[in-house]
Amino acid sequence: INNAPNMRYMSGGQFKVPIVFRGPNGAAGQLGATHSNSTEALYSNFPGLKVVSPSIPDDGKGLLKTAIRDDDPVVFLESELMYGMKDEVSEGADYTIPIGEARVAREGDDVTIVAHSKSYHIAMDAAEQLEKKGYEAEVIDPRTIKPLDIETIVQSVVKNSQIGRAVQQECRDRSR
Repeated sequence: INNAPNMRYMSGGQFKVPIVFRGPNGAAGQLGATHSNSTEALYSNFPGLKVVSPSIPDDGKGLLKTAIRDDDPVVFLESELMYGMKDEVSEGADYTIPIGEARVAREGDDVTIVAHSKSYHIAMDAAEQLEKKGYEAEVIDPRTIKPLDIETIVQSVVKNSQIGRAVQQECRDRSR
């Protein structure tokens, strides 16, 4: 983790380190505090290291294939609590998902919720509860922690905030 991300930089681009460090992350059933750390923030601070944390099986498949093909080191973190999750996955032989591209999982116009891995499912439940109260929550699943798709998140926050709506209205007024 310390040396692999630096090899391409230190070699002036001559060396590639196509390696995937794959393992569990976050809370797990009956393992106690010593085995329930969320390490994505720690790993995301290593320059040159990519950090992936899928929320649904389809993303797991597509992102893992992309990580394996990447010329740089990737940490692929999975929630143990999601190992038994079943859902449809794309059957394409060459199905991949780009690292660093967030997914808008649920459209909404009132509030933005950003969540990944196991917390994504809690966010989707929260969005359903908000809908019952008349609010439309947009849920963004970053899928990768580093690089983080800041642009998608910011666009959603601007769209769904009062200040963002005021700025958008002002821009529309000025363009007339």
